[in-house]
Amino acid sequence: MAKQQKTWIDGRGQEVPGSYVKAYDKARDRAVRRVLAGALKLRAQMEDFMADAVKTMDGLAAMKESLGTRGNFSARSFDALIEVTIKQQYNVRLDGRVQKARELMLEYATRELERAGKGAFLLQQMIDAAFKPDRNGFLPRTEINKLLSYNVEDETWNEGARLLREALTTEAGKRYLNITRRSSLQDDFKPIRLDIADCWPEDKAINAEEKGGD
Repeated sequence: MAKQQKTWIDGRGQEVPGSYVKAYDKARDRAVRRVLAGALKLRAQMEDFMADAVKTMDGLAAMKESLGTRGNFSARSFDALIEVTIKQQYNVRLDGRVQKARELMLEYATRELERAGKGAFLLQQMIDAAFKPDRNGFLPRTEINKLLSYNVEDETWNEGARLLREALTTEAGKRYLNITRRSSLQDDFKPIRLDIADCWPEDKAINAEEKGGD
Protein backbone atom coordinates (compact mmCIF):
# COMPACT_ATOMS: atom_id res chain seq x y z
CA MET A 1 0.00 0.00 0.00
CA ALA A 2 1.36 3.42 -1.00
CA LYS A 3 2.43 5.61 1.89
CA GLN A 4 -0.01 8.46 2.44
CA GLN A 5 1.37 11.97 2.28
CA LYS A 6 0.70 13.57 5.65
CA THR A 7 1.17 17.21 4.65
CA TRP A 8 0.50 18.95 1.35
CA ILE A 9 1.58 22.43 0.21
CA ASP A 10 -1.14 24.45 -1.51
CA GLY A 11 -0.85 27.19 -4.15
CA ARG A 12 -0.31 29.82 -1.47
CA GLY A 13 2.64 27.96 0.03
CA GLN A 14 0.68 26.90 3.10
CA GLU A 15 0.73 23.44 4.65
CA VAL A 16 -2.51 21.44 4.47
CA PRO A 17 -3.10 18.13 6.35
CA GLY A 18 -3.48 15.23 3.92
CA SER A 19 -6.85 14.32 5.42
CA TYR A 20 -8.20 17.71 4.26
CA VAL A 21 -7.12 17.26 0.63
CA LYS A 22 -9.88 15.90 -1.59
CA ALA A 23 -9.40 12.72 -3.60
CA TYR A 24 -9.72 14.59 -6.89
CA ASP A 25 -7.10 17.14 -5.86
CA LYS A 26 -4.69 14.31 -5.00
CA ALA A 27 -5.39 12.60 -8.32
CA ARG A 28 -4.92 15.89 -10.16
CA ASP A 29 -1.57 16.44 -8.47
CA ARG A 30 -0.38 12.91 -9.35
CA ALA A 31 -1.50 13.30 -12.97
CA VAL A 32 0.34 16.55 -13.69
CA ARG A 33 3.49 15.33 -11.91
CA ARG A 34 3.43 12.12 -13.96
CA VAL A 35 3.11 14.07 -17.21
CA LEU A 36 5.90 16.45 -16.14
CA ALA A 37 8.23 13.57 -15.31
CA GLY A 38 7.58 12.03 -18.73
CA ALA A 39 8.15 15.36 -20.47
CA LEU A 40 11.45 15.95 -18.67
CA LYS A 41 12.63 12.45 -19.55
CA LEU A 42 11.67 12.95 -23.20
CA ARG A 43 13.35 16.36 -23.27
CA ALA A 44 16.59 14.85 -21.98
CA GLN A 45 16.40 12.12 -24.64
CA MET A 46 15.84 14.72 -27.37
CA GLU A 47 18.80 16.77 -26.17
CA ASP A 48 21.01 13.68 -26.24
CA PHE A 49 19.72 12.80 -29.71
CA MET A 50 20.36 16.30 -31.07
CA ALA A 51 23.87 16.42 -29.61
CA ASP A 52 24.70 13.06 -31.20
CA ALA A 53 23.06 13.95 -34.54
CA VAL A 54 24.88 17.28 -34.86
CA LYS A 55 28.19 15.71 -33.84
CA THR A 56 27.68 12.95 -36.42
CA MET A 57 26.80 15.35 -39.23
CA ASP A 58 29.57 17.79 -38.36
CA GLY A 59 32.04 14.90 -38.41
CA LEU A 60 30.79 13.88 -41.85
CA ALA A 61 30.95 17.48 -43.08
CA ALA A 62 34.60 17.68 -41.99
CA MET A 63 35.39 14.87 -44.44
CA LYS A 64 34.09 16.92 -47.39
CA GLU A 65 36.38 19.28 -49.24
CA SER A 66 33.77 21.99 -49.73
CA LEU A 67 30.45 22.63 -48.00
CA GLY A 68 27.29 24.14 -49.38
CA THR A 69 26.42 27.80 -49.23
CA ARG A 70 27.24 29.32 -45.82
CA GLY A 71 27.87 26.00 -44.14
CA ASN A 72 24.64 24.25 -45.10
CA PHE A 73 25.23 20.52 -45.40
CA SER A 74 23.17 17.52 -46.44
CA ALA A 75 23.86 13.82 -46.94
CA ARG A 76 21.92 10.86 -48.31
CA SER A 77 22.10 7.18 -47.55
CA PHE A 78 23.77 4.94 -50.14
CA ASP A 79 20.36 3.82 -51.43
CA ALA A 80 19.23 7.48 -51.68
CA LEU A 81 16.15 6.82 -49.52
CA ILE A 82 17.22 8.84 -46.46
CA GLU A 83 18.43 12.43 -46.38
CA VAL A 84 19.70 14.42 -43.40
CA THR A 85 20.25 18.16 -43.72
CA ILE A 86 21.70 20.80 -41.43
CA LYS A 87 20.72 24.34 -42.35
CA GLN A 88 22.34 27.45 -40.92
CA GLN A 89 20.05 30.43 -40.53
CA TYR A 90 21.54 33.91 -40.83
CA ASN A 91 19.98 37.08 -39.46
CA VAL A 92 20.42 40.69 -40.58
CA ARG A 93 21.08 43.06 -37.71
CA LEU A 94 20.60 46.81 -38.24
CA ASP A 95 22.06 49.97 -36.76
CA GLY A 96 21.00 53.62 -36.77
CA ARG A 97 21.97 54.25 -40.40
CA VAL A 98 19.17 51.96 -41.57
CA GLN A 99 16.55 54.61 -40.82
CA LYS A 100 18.33 57.14 -43.04
CA ALA A 101 18.70 54.53 -45.80
CA ARG A 102 14.97 53.84 -45.62
CA GLU A 103 14.16 57.56 -45.86
CA LEU A 104 16.35 57.99 -48.96
CA MET A 105 14.90 54.95 -50.72
CA LEU A 106 11.36 56.02 -49.92
CA GLU A 107 12.14 59.51 -51.20
CA TYR A 108 13.08 58.02 -54.55
CA ALA A 109 9.99 55.77 -54.57
CA THR A 110 7.73 58.74 -53.73
CA ARG A 111 9.16 60.78 -56.61
CA GLU A 112 8.69 57.88 -59.00
CA LEU A 113 5.20 57.29 -57.65
CA GLU A 114 4.20 60.81 -58.71
CA ARG A 115 5.46 60.12 -62.22
CA ALA A 116 5.10 56.38 -62.86
CA GLY A 117 2.26 55.23 -60.67
CA LYS A 118 1.75 51.54 -59.99
CA GLY A 119 5.34 50.37 -60.48
CA ALA A 120 6.65 52.80 -57.87
CA PHE A 121 3.79 51.92 -55.52
CA LEU A 122 4.95 48.29 -55.54
CA LEU A 123 8.51 49.46 -54.89
CA GLN A 124 7.25 51.50 -51.95
CA GLN A 125 5.59 48.40 -50.49
CA MET A 126 8.77 46.38 -50.97
CA ILE A 127 10.78 49.02 -49.12
CA ASP A 128 8.32 48.98 -46.23
CA ALA A 129 8.50 45.16 -46.08
CA ALA A 130 12.32 45.12 -46.21
CA PHE A 131 12.69 47.59 -43.36
CA LYS A 132 10.16 45.94 -41.06
CA PRO A 133 12.12 44.16 -38.29
CA ASP A 134 10.83 41.00 -36.66
CA ARG A 135 10.26 40.62 -32.91
CA ASN A 136 13.99 39.96 -32.41
CA GLY A 137 15.02 43.14 -34.21
CA PHE A 138 16.21 41.41 -37.40
CA LEU A 139 15.40 42.47 -40.95
CA PRO A 140 14.19 39.97 -43.58
CA ARG A 141 17.33 38.93 -45.47
CA THR A 142 15.57 38.03 -48.69
CA GLU A 143 13.79 41.38 -48.97
CA ILE A 144 16.93 43.36 -48.15
CA ASN A 145 18.99 41.48 -50.75
CA LYS A 146 16.26 42.07 -53.31
CA LEU A 147 16.40 45.84 -52.76
CA LEU A 148 20.19 45.92 -52.93
CA SER A 149 20.18 43.94 -56.18
CA TYR A 150 18.35 46.71 -58.07
CA ASN A 151 20.43 48.80 -60.47
CA VAL A 152 18.91 52.27 -60.13
CA GLU A 153 20.36 55.37 -61.78
CA ASP A 154 19.47 57.79 -59.04
CA GLU A 155 21.81 59.45 -56.52
CA THR A 156 19.29 59.41 -53.70
CA TRP A 157 18.55 55.70 -54.11
CA ASN A 158 22.22 54.77 -54.44
CA GLU A 159 23.12 56.77 -51.34
CA GLY A 160 20.40 54.91 -49.45
CA ALA A 161 21.68 51.57 -50.77
CA ARG A 162 25.23 52.48 -49.71
CA LEU A 163 24.11 53.36 -46.19
CA LEU A 164 22.07 50.19 -46.00
CA ARG A 165 25.05 47.99 -46.94
CA GLU A 166 27.21 49.72 -44.32
CA ALA A 167 24.54 49.50 -41.65
CA LEU A 168 23.79 45.80 -41.97
CA THR A 169 25.56 43.11 -40.04
CA THR A 170 24.91 39.48 -40.85
CA GLU A 171 25.22 37.09 -37.92
CA ALA A 172 24.68 33.38 -37.58
CA GLY A 173 21.38 32.34 -36.06
CA LYS A 174 19.87 28.96 -35.28
CA ARG A 175 20.89 25.71 -36.93
CA TYR A 176 18.15 23.33 -38.05
CA LEU A 177 18.25 19.56 -38.46
CA ASN A 178 15.93 18.03 -41.07
CA ILE A 179 15.52 14.28 -41.45
CA THR A 180 13.55 12.93 -44.41
CA ARG A 181 12.97 9.54 -46.01
CA ARG A 182 11.07 7.90 -48.86
CA SER A 183 9.90 4.38 -49.61
CA SER A 184 11.33 4.24 -53.13
CA LEU A 185 13.18 6.37 -55.63
CA GLN A 186 9.83 7.23 -57.24
CA ASP A 187 8.42 8.69 -54.01
CA ASP A 188 8.87 12.17 -52.54
CA PHE A 189 10.89 12.66 -49.37
CA LYS A 190 8.75 13.03 -46.25
CA PRO A 191 10.05 14.63 -43.06
CA ILE A 192 10.39 12.83 -39.74
CA ARG A 193 8.56 15.32 -37.57
CA LEU A 194 10.07 15.64 -34.11
CA ASP A 195 7.00 17.50 -32.95
CA ILE A 196 5.08 16.28 -29.91
CA ALA A 197 1.84 17.66 -31.35
CA ASP A 198 2.30 15.35 -34.34
CA CYS A 199 2.39 12.31 -32.04
CA TRP A 200 -1.17 12.59 -30.74
CA PRO A 201 -2.55 9.06 -30.15
CA GLU A 202 -5.14 7.90 -32.66
CA ASP A 203 -8.60 7.02 -31.42
CA LYS A 204 -8.82 3.37 -32.49
CA ALA A 205 -12.53 3.14 -31.69
CA ILE A 206 -13.39 6.05 -34.00
CA ASN A 207 -11.13 4.69 -36.73
CA ALA A 208 -12.78 1.28 -36.46
CA GLU A 209 -16.25 2.83 -36.76
CA GLU A 210 -15.19 4.83 -39.82
CA LYS A 211 -13.81 1.73 -41.51
CA GLY A 212 -16.94 -0.25 -40.67
CA GLY A 213 -19.16 2.43 -42.17
CA ASP A 214 -17.40 2.38 -45.56
